Amino acid sequence: MKKLSDLVDIKKLQEIQDKFADATNVAVLICDANGVPLTKASNFTSFCTYVRSSSEGLRRCILSDENVGKMAAANKRPVIHRCHAGLVDFAAPIILREEYLGSILCGQVVMEEHELESIEDNRMNLLELDLHQTELASQFKKLKHKRKSHVKAIADLLFVTANHIVEIGDAYLTKEELANKNEKLIKELQLRSLLEKNLKETQLKVLQSQVNPHFLFNTLNTISRIAYLEQAEQSQHVTYLLAKILRYSLRNIDQLVSLEEEMDHVRSYMVIQQTRYRDKIDMTVEIDKNLKQKNIPIFTIQPIVENAIVHGFEPAGKPINVSIKVYKEKEKMKIDIFDDGVGIEEAPSTTHSLFPTSKQKSHTTGIGLENVDKRIKHYFGNQWGITKIKRRECGGTLVQIDFPIK
Repeated sequence: MKKLSDLVDIKKLQEIQDKFADATNVAVLICDANGVPLTKASNFTSFCTYVRSSSEGLRRCILSDENVGKMAAANKRPVIHRCHAGLVDFAAPIILREEYLGSILCGQVVMEEHELESIEDNRMNLLELDLHQTELASQFKKLKHKRKSHVKAIADLLFVTANHIVEIGDAYLTKEELANKNEKLIKELQLRSLLEKNLKETQLKVLQSQVNPHFLFNTLNTISRIAYLEQAEQSQHVTYLLAKILRYSLRNIDQLVSLEEEMDHVRSYMVIQQTRYRDKIDMTVEIDKNLKQKNIPIFTIQPIVENAIVHGFEPAGKPINVSIKVYKEKEKMKIDIFDDGVGIEEAPSTTHSLFPTSKQKSHTTGIGLENVDKRIKHYFGNQWGITKIKRRECGGTLVQIDFPIK
């Protein structure tokens, strides 16, 4: 009987787990077939850490982990349940040639009561634990809420990732037995490359389920105000545009769309922003008609336009014009996105200074400029992508993107 620890290096498994936890913003732990942890927990909540500080609490947690892992193994698919402490956890079974090797456990989140009706409940009395109940209640209030659809999306993604890792590890071990020392080194590097590629694809897929509630709240607020002040024609239009944005946001983050489709999404987004800010925002568009059907990664232009509004308009609140120009230059398609807003801060003079705001994310998609650049390079090569981000002499910011024409 093979063990999970025989197939994949635990150190590498830990790295993958940590990055997955960061990407999905949930707690993650990988256990063997008996529920015994193989890795150190990532993103563990302070509530669960406190529960596990009690010997009885730790015993219950291990039993709960073993239970949901075996449920997932029996069903051969991801399973969602409520643990002994009442939190929502989900498990993806790791199965190789019909043999259950362990599971990846995620969760430690809270969901609304109406979404919990169909989820198996394994709650036990926390008053029986040798813990300070006031502290327990205080830690519980810090837990994060997740929608059921978001939890299910992560669970499905977890299942694909877990088993892909094991298949790669199994293939790697089979070949390793026939290889010499040099070949072992080569295969180890190949395995690492494959796992990192799989992780990057995982992170991209997770992004598609992260439409930020901040943007939805503001937009729905706007619709509410309009409906109160006028008789519904404009609010109906804004609602329709919001529905279009949500449909577009649910498409795969790693797919290509036509320039025309992306621009239609940008226009919908801008109409909503113009309605929110009472026409303080304007947009001009100039596109070579021969380039409208050119394929680009989804969410290439909209996050940059939103960046202009969030960082160029909102801090000062002064009227802003965002311009988009798409044109051909030799064998390149160039997209210039510029505004006359606050203007980006000058970056320090270093080799990594192209993305001075790479850690800042847009409100709607959570996709930053550096992510846009990486996805373009993934499809078209390292010489393409965002080639220029700079403060304009006349005020505002310019972002320039290059694509191959062919």
